[in-house]
Amino acid sequence: MPTTKPTSPYAGFADRLQQACDAADIPEGRARSRALATRFGISPEATRQWLHGRTVPEVGRLLELAEELECSLDWLLLGRLPSSGQVREPGGAYKTLSPQERAVVAAMRKLNARRRNALVQLLADS
Repeated sequence: MPTTKPTSPYAGFADRLQQACDAADIPEGRARSRALATRFGISPEATRQWLHGRTVPEVGRLLELAEELECSLDWLLLGRLPSSGQVREPGGAYKTLSPQERAVVAAMRKLNARRRNALVQLLADS
């Protein structure tokens, strides 16, 4: 009797998340786990669980992921294409940032609330 390799319960979600990360130019491997963890303020272990299809984020986090990665929530979670037939949705804010601006946003997300507010005030005063 042939044996088949068991698939993870959320393998489809993990594949689509990887595709969305590829399209958003998020580095592969451990760097991808760290980048997602930093963007969403969670542990790299949680993002590894998503990327390997072991868990799926809670609904609020799924919404954030879809928005940040400029993809349809239906596609990301269920694999259903939007009516446009495109995975990526046009006009996402993160896509319009330059590499330098993305670096600033990434660094800012690592700051605590007090320092983030101070940085915003500093930039507003310039």
